[in-house]
Amino acid sequence: MSTTAKPPTFVQDAGVLLRLAGPLMLGQIAVVGMTVTDIYMAGQVSADDLAALQLGGSIWAMINLLVIGIMIGNSPIIGNFWGAGKTDRVRFQFQQGLWLALPMGVIVCGAILLGVFLLGRLDISPEVYRIARGYLLPYLITGFMFPAFFAFRATFEGIGDIRPVMVFNCLAFVLNGILDYILVFGKLGFTPMGGIGAAWATTVVMVFLLLAMIIYGRRANNLKHLQLYGQFSAPSSAAIGDILRLGIPISLTIAAEVGFFAIIPMLIAHLGANVLGAHAITNNLDSLAYMVPLGVGQALTIMVSHAQGRLDPVAARKICITGFKLVFLLAMLLGSIKILLRYDFAEMFSPEAEVQIIAASLFFFSAALGCFDSLQMSCSGALRGYKDARGPLIIQVIAFWVIAFPIAYSLALTDYWGEPMGVFGFWAGLIIASSIASLAMLYRWNLVSKDKIRRASQ
Repeated sequence: MSTTAKPPTFVQDAGVLLRLAGPLMLGQIAVVGMTVTDIYMAGQVSADDLAALQLGGSIWAMINLLVIGIMIGNSPIIGNFWGAGKTDRVRFQFQQGLWLALPMGVIVCGAILLGVFLLGRLDISPEVYRIARGYLLPYLITGFMFPAFFAFRATFEGIGDIRPVMVFNCLAFVLNGILDYILVFGKLGFTPMGGIGAAWATTVVMVFLLLAMIIYGRRANNLKHLQLYGQFSAPSSAAIGDILRLGIPISLTIAAEVGFFAIIPMLIAHLGANVLGAHAITNNLDSLAYMVPLGVGQALTIMVSHAQGRLDPVAARKICITGFKLVFLLAMLLGSIKILLRYDFAEMFSPEAEVQIIAASLFFFSAALGCFDSLQMSCSGALRGYKDARGPLIIQVIAFWVIAFPIAYSLALTDYWGEPMGVFGFWAGLIIASSIASLAMLYRWNLVSKDKIRRASQ
């Protein structure tokens, strides 16, 4: 009597996915936690420091996410080679990522200087500008190293070796918190630097992270067979071009959404430090929650690319469906926490009563946004695994900038719809954009995944 094995249940598939996504989430939460720590420390100094870090942090966030998008374009390529058992190509592709990191570091430094220049053109107080400028300038050092760090990270994640990134990021979070406390408040004999001290703390942390990656790549037993530094290849325009063909659309896809977040502080700066501070609190805690769907999306990129390398598109589609269900349930849970603890979160980050009131109200918008954003982030991650980067880019640009931004701007700063809503109008626009993007991404993924199955069966 023969028996047929039962297919894995949703819980079992979700468990497999979470074993990969969990460390990715934790590592990303640690990274964003560093920014949240910066914001928290600055908020204890003054409303000006809080507003300045929101402005300077928005510029840095925009720049670093563009870099991340380009550099992680190497991850699905490496994942595909790994799934197909081509370890020599993994080594070669890693080395090409390092070559790409050099000019990217120079570009980042130029972008930071441009950001400092643009800050000086905003309608903000001289003190807020002074702090924001002082916050950005140390990132010239951080920014030059940042692409190289992600060349390593894209490689480790591409082969599914995600624990070292998690461990290093968690250690960096602890180190950043200690350095923030010392430099922001002037402990252990240091002069109090306010919000500017947070940037110098980040610079030290980046040095630590890059050195940790370099040492791990050389000494880890599980990587020795790859010989990442052996037979170092010359720059290959074809291989670097492959990274850019995936990475640039990924980067622009991220920028389409993050740019919406980044521009809000610029457009509401004239409303005062309290409004900026409230937006900073909500935005940065929202960024922590954002790491959950981002972690699931990264895990889907890895698992789909490996399945594609094994020529198993059915398994790729199945794990995607599990990921979408899981991430929506997690978004509902996190949204409930945001609403229930909204006053506690607001009070934690600012002693100013007006800042607390505005921030607490914004958490309702944040909770709604998370439900849609989680789905579109996980769909985007899945599509990266299929090496489909242009579809998500088109969707994001149309959803966020063609449709949602004009609506958000008119709601926030004009009387076209009635009384201007200020910062709340921009958050309403974010919800509109994410809802459109999530549905379009899901439709796109359905077409791509079915097409891969059809092609494999021919």
